[in-house]
Amino acid sequence: MLKLYGHYGSQPFRSVAWLLKMKKEPFEFITINPIKGDNRTTDYRAKFPLGLIPAIEDDPGDGKTLAMSEASAIMVYLCEKHKWNEWYPLSNDPSNIRQRALINEYFSHHNESTRLMTRKVIHPGLSGLFAAEGNLSPGMTHSLSRSPDDLIKLKSTIRDVGKRFQHKFLVNARGRSKFIVGDEPTIADLLAYPDLAQIPQILGIDYSEWPELEELRQWLDRMAKLPYHDDVHRTATKLGKLYQSKL
Repeated sequence: MLKLYGHYGSQPFRSVAWLLKMKKEPFEFITINPIKGDNRTTDYRAKFPLGLIPAIEDDPGDGKTLAMSEASAIMVYLCEKHKWNEWYPLSNDPSNIRQRALINEYFSHHNESTRLMTRKVIHPGLSGLFAAEGNLSPGMTHSLSRSPDDLIKLKSTIRDVGKRFQHKFLVNARGRSKFIVGDEPTIADLLAYPDLAQIPQILGIDYSEWPELEELRQWLDRMAKLPYHDDVHRTATKLGKLYQSKL
């Protein structure tokens, strides 16, 4: 059985877990909590030298264990192994080649754009939360306080990242689409969603504050209707309740 290492507090972990649950693919969940340094242990680094979550161990069919990390790479691997064509089209039909290319384009874009929502907005706030709860780890020195100036800067980043995502992937020269690649969700949407959805989930800031981000808001609503959404994102919801209670 596939082993999935990580924590539901991790955005890319939620992406992989969501795919597995929707496809009803059995997996063994092994908790790796980066706040506690689980991903920096000698044993973990021996299996996964990058020290990242999510990570998996699986037999691709040759009887040998494959150990790998990085959510996008894991999801591509799973789709190729199990032929989950609806999430990552695999045939050499020209339309599938086009879709696959656009999914891969999003993957290349993700870490330097959509992921900024986590690095620049969520991490500082959650670092302060963990410190307030007595779980301060090295490097976590942020305060939970939100001054008016801090809130202005925070919302400016949210708007900029959201606008960039919307106008590169939902409304652009190719036209309008319900999802990143056309009118059906793919693993590109699964990767993008946790980083963008945590703004209302955790911070309690709704994208409706920006009328110009209506297409993004509608995309979030469509994604939230996919099976297992609430189950996969329950930790983000709990973090949001705790975070907002401390402000």
